[in-house]
Amino acid sequence: MRNPLLAIGAVVITSSAAIADVYIPEGELGTVLHLNEVFEVVGRIEGLDNVHGLAGATNRGILVAGSLTETEVGMVPKPSEVSEEDHAAHHGGGEDAGPAASSLVTLVDADSHEILRRIEVPGIVHHVGISSDERFAAVTHPGLDAVSLIDLESGEVTATVTTGPIPEYAIADPKTGNFFVSNAGNNTISELDPEDGIVKRNFKLQGPPKHMLLDAEARQLIVSESDTGKVSIVDADSGETLSSFEISGELHGVSADKDAIWSSARERDRVVRIDRATGERLEVNVGPEPYHMARVDDALLVSSAAKNELWVLDPETLDLIKTLETDSTGHQFARMP
Repeated sequence: MRNPLLAIGAVVITSSAAIADVYIPEGELGTVLHLNEVFEVVGRIEGLDNVHGLAGATNRGILVAGSLTETEVGMVPKPSEVSEEDHAAHHGGGEDAGPAASSLVTLVDADSHEILRRIEVPGIVHHVGISSDERFAAVTHPGLDAVSLIDLESGEVTATVTTGPIPEYAIADPKTGNFFVSNAGNNTISELDPEDGIVKRNFKLQGPPKHMLLDAEARQLIVSESDTGKVSIVDADSGETLSSFEISGELHGVSADKDAIWSSARERDRVVRIDRATGERLEVNVGPEPYHMARVDDALLVSSAAKNELWVLDPETLDLIKTLETDSTGHQFARMP
């Protein structure tokens, strides 16, 4: 069996993508849908607890899953569900988790779907990131305004660090070994050092940063400022906003490669493609409320917040290639080359 405590590679934009399986959390059901490289259903991982955040280990075949369900500290809970109303509140920051609340982060073998280890963290977990040196997992706690750092060698929480109101995404930076954390509550991005467990700096944006990813080669963060309806390109070193694309309406997921940026214009029921060289854009209505998205191999994957569906699109034309039924809404996708 592969060692579940060896760490997981960071996800950044690269010039070419390897063939990959895809894992899609199905929220309240406590399952993760496993698709192969041609987007056929392999099976489901079960026994998780309201899983939303997910990250994958390319070298060791390990998935790290966070939970949106709270439990008492020191207790091993039975699986339970959070209502859609509570989920919506969570997206707005929710209630403070309080000192007696925790949730479970679960390590899973991606091939066998075997649960390898459960790690207790304070408060609910929104999204999951993995450091570029494959040692730390970072899990965001929107109700605590903080991020917990998990040492994947020991399985211990090494720190819970306040970054800012409503932390959303944690993205690894292979240049520095740090994380970028988007704080939707005060329009900032924090640079978090996982080794020392400290915030090294913060920089300000015009709108609330939520979903984001890093173009490591270009040293650019692609940031969905979802409430203001725009996607911004931010210099990862200076924190300067280099350019912004007005899309309008409430946004959600964002993806990119060296040629294009894609956005889920959830409020307008549109998937949007922006050419990074020319600014030319293409919009299509594939279905209601496009939600999480990811560029995977020769496809763009998009889930729906309104229907239990996953859309596989041509990334150039946005033509619909196929539609997959899911058992619930699809959340943070993980790739496993």
